[in-house]
Amino acid sequence: MQKKLLGQTGLFVSELGFGAGGYWGFDSFSEKKAATLIDVALEHGINLFDTGPNYSAGNAETRLGRILKERSAEPFVATKVGTRFVNGRHIKDFTPDGIEASIVSSLRNLQLEQLPLVHFHGFPRPAGPAIDKLLELKDRDLIGHIGVSANGSGGRKTVEMDVFDSLMIEYNVINRAGPAKIIDTAGSRGMGVLVKSPLAQTLFSNDIFKIRRRSDIWYLLRAMKNHRSKFTRGRSYRFLNHIDGMTGSEAALNFVLANPHVTSAITGTVNPYHLVSNIEAAGKGLPPALLKRIESIR
Repeated sequence: MQKKLLGQTGLFVSELGFGAGGYWGFDSFSEKKAATLIDVALEHGINLFDTGPNYSAGNAETRLGRILKERSAEPFVATKVGTRFVNGRHIKDFTPDGIEASIVSSLRNLQLEQLPLVHFHGFPRPAGPAIDKLLELKDRDLIGHIGVSANGSGGRKTVEMDVFDSLMIEYNVINRAGPAKIIDTAGSRGMGVLVKSPLAQTLFSNDIFKIRRRSDIWYLLRAMKNHRSKFTRGRSYRFLNHIDGMTGSEAALNFVLANPHVTSAITGTVNPYHLVSNIEAAGKGLPPALLKRIESIR
């Protein structure tokens, strides 16, 4: 697994990261199966794990912390601040007190003395006090590096501020042009770039509506809730399913990794086969003609 420098942090992370959230973190998905996925990731050289305090109904951080502790593994863990899961609801809280409480909780959940990387879960409002608090926690060595997970205007504000070490942003074959401009600016300013949803929820797949297991229902419903407008666009990319020697997901992943400013693509799955497939696909590259065809679609 190729490692890339995360901005100006001096740290090298795998070009493919594991998203420790979603169905992976729910109690309905067994701890044994969740641990197997972590083992597969570690064995194949993945050293970047992304999670959040509100992921999987607040269960993801604690599960990841337990599993890594049991293995004496010390990979690079990135988490979030600004969103918590309280009484069945996702609560936004960018107040200084809320930020410190969240960081202390994440340290406990992940069983760490320092959080290697913390992203604001969305650009904070108001920004000043929130950023000052995160910088204070960094000075106190509770946090190693800071960033923002945001799209659109939030992403643009992040790279303009020259304060953050990294940007986490959605970028994929379906959602390209706008994010690419932000990513280029971030990279030119020496920031690390982590990509979320690099496979575009596989909305280009011919099998998107095929249900094989319980987790498929969860992921489909989430895609319909959060990405309904992209379902139609996804049809324009069905040709990705008919490439010789490469699956649609492999093509989508390598499109993202072909961007020189992308440090790592974060993918989440509950299927070990899919995880290994993504790992083996990373870095294959894309034929120039295929890249041109993808970029020709508006």
